[in-house]
Amino acid sequence: MILNFQLINVESKVYSSSDDIRKYKNININYDINLRNPSLVAQNTPFGEKSVLRVEYTFAINYLSPNIGHIRFEGLSDYYSEDDLKELKDKWDSGKAPGDVQNEIANTMVANLAPLALLLSKALGLPPSMPVPVINFQQMQKKKEEPTYYHG
Repeated sequence: MILNFQLINVESKVYSSSDDIRKYKNININYDINLRNPSLVAQNTPFGEKSVLRVEYTFAINYLSPNIGHIRFEGLSDYYSEDDLKELKDKWDSGKAPGDVQNEIANTMVANLAPLALLLSKALGLPPSMPVPVINFQQMQKKKEEPTYYHG
């Protein structure tokens, strides 16, 4: 479980004017996630002092083809488990980080940073950094008779 998620640095840059950016029909957006430098640290929790695996992260959103800008976040995340964290760190150091732990850290990172990335992309005049849902009331009214099952 993630006990702590911290944003340390935000960097963003636009390489083109907003008028130039509007001319482009197709812009590739690349997401680069890097989890690195795992370390064991003591962390105060509601359950007392616990050892956690601290992982540094970088999450970069690059606007490519054409190269018009980027948004980059850096920080750290503290992961806790009842499993042996020293063994987990040793696996990570040897290049065999467990996928479920990487996924949990990466998904927490994206869930926390996606709203901020959308705000920054709008403020910079860049296309939305993440897909934004499209609302269509006409389609919603046609499907009104169909039940929706949220708790399947």
